[in-house]
Amino acid sequence: MFQGKFAIITPALISGALAERVSFRGYIFFIILWFLIIYCPLCHWIWASDGWLFNAGVSGVIDLAGGLVIHVSAGISALVLALLLGKRRGYPKTAMHPNNLVMTMIGAGLLWVGWFGFNAGSTVQSGLDTARALTMTQVSAASGALTWLIIEAIIFRKGTSLGFVSGILAGLVVITPAAGVVQPAGAMFLGALSSIACFYALRAKIKLGYDDSLDCFGIHGIGSGLGVLLLSFFIRPGWMENAAKAAGGHWSAMSQFLIQLQGMGVTIAFASVGTLVIYFIVEKSIGFRIDEQQEMEGLDKSLHGEQGYGLVSSDLVG
Repeated sequence: MFQGKFAIITPALISGALAERVSFRGYIFFIILWFLIIYCPLCHWIWASDGWLFNAGVSGVIDLAGGLVIHVSAGISALVLALLLGKRRGYPKTAMHPNNLVMTMIGAGLLWVGWFGFNAGSTVQSGLDTARALTMTQVSAASGALTWLIIEAIIFRKGTSLGFVSGILAGLVVITPAAGVVQPAGAMFLGALSSIACFYALRAKIKLGYDDSLDCFGIHGIGSGLGVLLLSFFIRPGWMENAAKAAGGHWSAMSQFLIQLQGMGVTIAFASVGTLVIYFIVEKSIGFRIDEQQEMEGLDKSLHGEQGYGLVSSDLVG
């Protein structure tokens, strides 16, 4: 059941890149195929005891709670779909700000607390390793949030609640693969570095012009990918060396980096090609992107026959 929740949250991340322009049935069909064709193989390769990436080298790919399996795979798939589907009508000429920053802040708080179960629960025990994973999660999230506010203060002379939330998320995704092996100083550094990388990834998105509505690639893909690679240089002293000796091999930070890089390359290639194939299956069978009239009406009304908010009468909306 715990692993089932991971499987549920991964395609939910992808949905953020597709907001306001895909059909409900197309998305349902997509996530069924994506789960079976992309998520399940990656999950087995990286987490199963007989998975080939789990057993790569003397130590295997390190991915405690889904840096590759969840965040990089979702981020890459989101980018591919955003490019294939195209932009929302009016983007980027029409400003499309968050609908409700209060709800955004509440959601960020729920994410921050829920991530303790996400990372600490992935140790599959209740002990020192669990406490370490929880602590590293807290340190990285706090470091990410503070760093994003500092960046905004330097560039814009003000800190925003949306920036604070983005920093929290950048800190959480970068520590997801690394929470079981790094120390507090490493978690703090990773959180800060992730915020910097994600901040500029979001600015690059604006210049490049693709429409990833909730920045799935810019935060989940970039931030977690950074954690997957750089965790190699912040592993607790002696931890991997002892494991490698027990396995009859030699370990070094650079050798682990190369193993992590291998896992990254496989994930990016598999998720991008697989998503491309699935997109064309969905588009050619039942259709994926909605038409212009439905999009202008809004998906609440055109696809579901309801209003997201009761503040305006249906007659006025019509």
